[in-house]
Amino acid sequence: MIELDILFLLNWIIDYLILVLVKNEFFPEVKRKRLAAGAFMAAATYLFWLCQKGTVSGNIRAVEALFFVSLVLMWTFSVRSPAVFGRAAAAVLMYAFLMGGFCYVLRNTFAKELEGVPAQWWVPAGCAAAFCFLKGVGKRIKKEAVKIKECIYEVEIRRKDRAVCLRGLYDSGNLLVSQWTGKGICVLSFENAAELFDEKEREMLSFLMAQKDFPWKIMTENLWSGIYRITYSSVGKEEGWMPGIAADHIIVKKDGEVLADTKGLMGITDRQIFHDQRFAVLLPADIFAKQT
Repeated sequence: MIELDILFLLNWIIDYLILVLVKNEFFPEVKRKRLAAGAFMAAATYLFWLCQKGTVSGNIRAVEALFFVSLVLMWTFSVRSPAVFGRAAAAVLMYAFLMGGFCYVLRNTFAKELEGVPAQWWVPAGCAAAFCFLKGVGKRIKKEAVKIKECIYEVEIRRKDRAVCLRGLYDSGNLLVSQWTGKGICVLSFENAAELFDEKEREMLSFLMAQKDFPWKIMTENLWSGIYRITYSSVGKEEGWMPGIAADHIIVKKDGEVLADTKGLMGITDRQIFHDQRFAVLLPADIFAKQT
């Protein structure tokens, strides 16, 4: 049996660890002192809730639990938006579940060694292990997110008095180049590029993308179209091709600053380029090279 003061201390530690993880994920501006106060409130309300067992009906206690958790989150992080509150609450439940899982695994893995050891020792040990694991994973995810953010640019493409503004991802491994100019090629989907073309060009591109092989005869008869054949290859697949169209300007910006303004070919495809729908243009490796 755990004494109430020990139980309060354990809950304060666990709640603090959970709130730190939520802070790192959604509220980096919140001070640690406020987290400590929020954890104190959470531990106190938990003891109040626990002491009602047997004297208050289960339904009322369930409502109380929901109210107390909401109160702690709203006060600690000053949450006002329902959407933000929902994400924070989901994160709290996930972290609490994972910490409980770590405690369970720790207890069962070392069952013999822990025989006779009070619960107040293995519970915080499991929570500390879960905290370290989650924090390590979180740091790695954040590092990857920062790396991706550094490769995201605003891309404006202009052609024949038409323009589209899209979000592009710079990929130093995109070595697709034009056979005619030797310069890198931007790749984007037909859906995102459609506004750059007139009706006849859209029909021609739709026809081309439906063909397995490049229709040389038809395209030779329509040299005026300005559509080129771009070949590419990938590991484990046969050489493929896509239609390419010249852009008058490909302007790449970061926070409003123009970093590149060049002419070049656009590779148009009807396939999905990115799983992440935040991006629309795949920028080539040489997009920032000085044009000669």
